[in-house]
Amino acid sequence: MFILLKKTITWLSVLLLLTACSTKMSYYFLDWAIEWEVEEYVTLNKPQQKQFDGMLEKFLIWHRQVELPKYSSQLNELLTQLQQGTLTPSQWVTQVQQAKAHWFRIFHYLLPDLIPLIASLSDEQVKGIMKQLRKEERELSDEYAGKTNAQLLDESNERLFEQADDWLGSVTQEQKALIETRNSQRLATLDMWLEYRHEWLRQFEQALNQRDNAHLLTMRLTKLMTQPDDLKSASYQQNIDQNAENFGSLIVELSHTLNDKQRKRFNKKLNSLIVDLNELSLD
Repeated sequence: MFILLKKTITWLSVLLLLTACSTKMSYYFLDWAIEWEVEEYVTLNKPQQKQFDGMLEKFLIWHRQVELPKYSSQLNELLTQLQQGTLTPSQWVTQVQQAKAHWFRIFHYLLPDLIPLIASLSDEQVKGIMKQLRKEERELSDEYAGKTNAQLLDESNERLFEQADDWLGSVTQEQKALIETRNSQRLATLDMWLEYRHEWLRQFEQALNQRDNAHLLTMRLTKLMTQPDDLKSASYQQNIDQNAENFGSLIVELSHTLNDKQRKRFNKKLNSLIVDLNELSLD
């Protein structure tokens, strides 16, 4: 269940931050999105569904009242740094680390309610979950199989161009050149990422197969959900860290190239997101 909730919440975060969708509209449909995501992996029986629905309702109230103000506060800090021109690559890395901490708090909040629910899963339900996750793993590998580094770089550039267009409006050739230059400096992580995902999934399956031991299940899930970096090789983690700092450099460099129209658009979009989060937390 944790991995399903994490995927859905991650999906929501990306939706809110990278698209022009209404924040409020997206959040109001979060319960539906989580239910839909869970149904893709497992069919719960009536007692399990009742338990899950109660847990989800309690979680969404807590998340709205307790967590959304933290998101708003972080975005306010980021906006101030950008407006004052004080954001540095290392501060961007700190922002990323703070974003990870949001998920860790969610996990610790959900853990007491999810452990008995996971323990109640039948062997057939667990097999269904793992079958779907393995299918997605194969599809992900197939998606990247045979692609050259040049193709992967072109696709990555296009994604960054689209995100920049969404936040800034039409980007200039100078800004596109900055994106291409910084993106070309990213260290390769694809193969290491796929290996890490495979090992993570293997250990996740082990945790589910030992779900009759609540202490062991809690320990394994806590490690997988809050200490996933422990499964990454030293070289992989080093590349991740360097890439995060490199992306922070791109953000800083782009912020210095914005014209008045782009800056106004960016500030308006980010301010609107902050206002929506504040209002949602009060609903």
